[in-house]
Amino acid sequence: MTFATVRGAAEEAAKRGKLTPHQLAALSALDQALTDAQRELFTEAWRSEGSPAAAPEPAWLKPALKIIKEFEGLRLEAYRCPAGVPTIGYGATRMIDKPVRMGDKITAEFAEELLVNQVENLFAPGLFALLPMAKMWKPDQQAALVSWAFNVGLGAVEDSTLRKRLMAKELPATVIAEELPRWNKGDGGKVLEGLKRRRAAEVALFTGNAVPPQPTTVAPPTSRPHLRLTRAGRKDGRGLELLKLQYVKAGAVVGELLAVSGSPRAQVFRKGADSKAGSLEPLPEGRWGISDIAWAGGKDNYAASWGVGLGPASIPLRYLEPGTTQRSAIEIHYDANAGSSPGTAGCVGMRSIGDLQTLIGWLRDSDPRDLFVDFGLGSCPTPKAT
Repeated sequence: MTFATVRGAAEEAAKRGKLTPHQLAALSALDQALTDAQRELFTEAWRSEGSPAAAPEPAWLKPALKIIKEFEGLRLEAYRCPAGVPTIGYGATRMIDKPVRMGDKITAEFAEELLVNQVENLFAPGLFALLPMAKMWKPDQQAALVSWAFNVGLGAVEDSTLRKRLMAKELPATVIAEELPRWNKGDGGKVLEGLKRRRAAEVALFTGNAVPPQPTTVAPPTSRPHLRLTRAGRKDGRGLELLKLQYVKAGAVVGELLAVSGSPRAQVFRKGADSKAGSLEPLPEGRWGISDIAWAGGKDNYAASWGVGLGPASIPLRYLEPGTTQRSAIEIHYDANAGSSPGTAGCVGMRSIGDLQTLIGWLRDSDPRDLFVDFGLGSCPTPKAT
């Protein structure tokens, strides 16, 4: 960071157990009201007392970051979260010393810095203040609860039945297995597939199970509806290779649209294991899971937008097989700024609102949950027959 803000100093104090989450929240509000000159004055006073010695990286940090990254996804341009708050990176709402503003852009490295700062200096100290017994847990158990706290917020942790039961000295493994899965709903009380998977992964990490429960779409039969993405063999005149997005139902192609993916200057098609984070290349070949539609301004509001170049609706994708990939924050959305900045950072970009509406019609028709990306590289699995 360039200088310690009031909040930054408070986070350091919280790491040493000197502040409660409520005090952190109050100082955070104060921070937003201060001028830069006032912050710098505070910084000098803070430094004059001597900054805390660098502590070794806590053992829970890496597993916590791994699970948070997997489910939060990475956005290098500011967007509005479902609550309407400008957000960037791995869910950050502040750029360390100032709020995120629409139009902000960052690098993947800075997104990592923001995430580590939030997790290590705010959410983990807040969690351990609310659940003192967690300080004695194994690193993976701590990581699981840090991921949960990062997702739901410290206020929700404080008011949760999970905390009440743990403070009443119930068996932690039982409490976690019973309570975490209940935190699977979004706005309006709707159960979200992504939150179900995240809670299952956190429970698995806490209890030591190697493989968390998988969604029912792990091995779809050939008769199950799905989407398929292949190369069309031609470009669109802006350097983007056109892709064929097909809707397959009862073993037959019943719909087809053209789409794009990646930056015009990075049209290199790779397998999942060979595709690097931040490359701006098209999404890699392999099998992807299709998540629920997320609307920027409510269901079927095509006038709203998630932010620059994103359009009104987002359909998150998660890589399933073969193996793993570094790529994350992949989704299907409207290529809304195709006129000035065509292409995507790796997402599947629909070329018109009409095409997006057609795609959403396919999803509502039979709820396909698998996208098979086949670029002819030999790594795309085929739907398994029953």
